[in-house]
Amino acid sequence: MKITTLNLEGFTDWEARKPNIIAYLKDAAPDVILFQEAVFIPEISIYNQVQLLNETLAYPFEHSAITRLQTSVVYETFREGLACLSKLPVIKTDDIILKKASQDKHNRIIQCIDVAIDGKIVKLANVHFSLTDTIDFASAHLSETLSIFAARGEERIIAGDFNLNHLESTAELWQERYVASTRFSYTSFPSLNKSIDYVLVPKCYEFTSLAASADGLSDHRALTVDIKT
Repeated sequence: MKITTLNLEGFTDWEARKPNIIAYLKDAAPDVILFQEAVFIPEISIYNQVQLLNETLAYPFEHSAITRLQTSVVYETFREGLACLSKLPVIKTDDIILKKASQDKHNRIIQCIDVAIDGKIVKLANVHFSLTDTIDFASAHLSETLSIFAARGEERIIAGDFNLNHLESTAELWQERYVASTRFSYTSFPSLNKSIDYVLVPKCYEFTSLAASADGLSDHRALTVDIKT
């Protein structure tokens, strides 16, 4: 099973980046694509970027969870969230609101997607945690996410923009149940020469490969992973 995750950076320089994103995704040919910073800004487009991409990519299953209403100095309304495209049948989706710290400017969610492959259900989670600066919002979001899935007894692949500079610093939260994409060497946020995008794979699956895209898709690089389910 091949999964790609990409933070889309909203509509910034969209017309220049859109063909690069399409070309990369056609070449990588993932089964499932998880997007962060999917936005709906009606002054720009009556569709979000994932819906526009899928006009060309033509994935049969599409789900957007654009749940966060934000203030904007440019547009009257600004809505942001998560979205996915899948070649595999999507059996169920579920959006979970994460706890919001009083100092956090953003409401964050988990987009859960259950897909069918080879006669079984594989559970995925698309995430975009809050930026960690002086307060570590991201680690709290990761901890809550893992606690929810543990309480449910779910073995769920977690991928997206974790906004954590050093995922290994949170290893006590996940290392017993998951293998992290940090086992591979890559940079996902090239302007600062660091990685903040990750994939956590339950140990019931086999994490076989990871490749980062070239630049030009967004301020992030896309990550494409192969997982033996």
